[in-house]
Amino acid sequence: CRRFYKKDPRFCKLCDVTCKCSTLSMWRRALGLGLIFAAATGMLYASGAAMARRMKGPGPAFPKDLHDLRLLAQQLQQLKEDNFYSLLLFFSAAYLYKQAFAIPGSSLMNVLCGALFGVKVGLPLVCVLTAVGASLCYLLSKAFARQWLLRWYGLRLQSLQEKLNSDRKSLLLVLISLRLFPFSPNWFLNMASPIAGVPLTLFFPSVLIGLVPYNYLCVQSGLVLSQLQDLSQVLSPANVATLALGTVGTLLLTLIVKRYKGRV
Repeated sequence: CRRFYKKDPRFCKLCDVTCKCSTLSMWRRALGLGLIFAAATGMLYASGAAMARRMKGPGPAFPKDLHDLRLLAQQLQQLKEDNFYSLLLFFSAAYLYKQAFAIPGSSLMNVLCGALFGVKVGLPLVCVLTAVGASLCYLLSKAFARQWLLRWYGLRLQSLQEKLNSDRKSLLLVLISLRLFPFSPNWFLNMASPIAGVPLTLFFPSVLIGLVPYNYLCVQSGLVLSQLQDLSQVLSPANVATLALGTVGTLLLTLIVKRYKGRV
């Protein structure tokens, strides 16, 4: 590993004993990830083609902006009454696809979920899908992306690991606080967590709980999709302030737990 990190040998602490940072090994892992991505893409495309036949129109595609989102919501609403469970499965597969491969646009999918299923069904659905999809990303990163991440994001990984190591006694609360504030790089946390030593047993609940407020704001916005002019309206100053207060509260709770455990 040292040949990639000659400037700072500390990065080798992030690699395990069996890590082989050879160029051939890296490209083999990249090939394996590419094959999994291709297979998942093919399966999702086949599902989309089946949905298109039921819609009797163009197949659904991932929305790129609010205009695309409104059109897609109108198309899928036609299937809701007669094909509710098929629509639910298709939406879940598409959501997990984006989460597992760290594809941008999950906020649009959250809003779409609110427009299709409402808050009562949409919020728990999105929370579970987010946690499952992030866990898939975690596992893919652990199996295939360790060496690439160490090569490209060594400094950030080192910083994250040092922060987590300093709060191991209250690690779950720290992980939740990192998720509460909407500007945290969730894609990076998903891929970096296995390398930084975060166990999946803590990673999953931290995503499930920590993203509830943000998911709620997005899903609720789906109820008034026709009135939205920009996604920035989801993160209004009042909403951002509320999420920031939640983050501060979680951090204070972390400090209290840490001090209490230090006295025991």
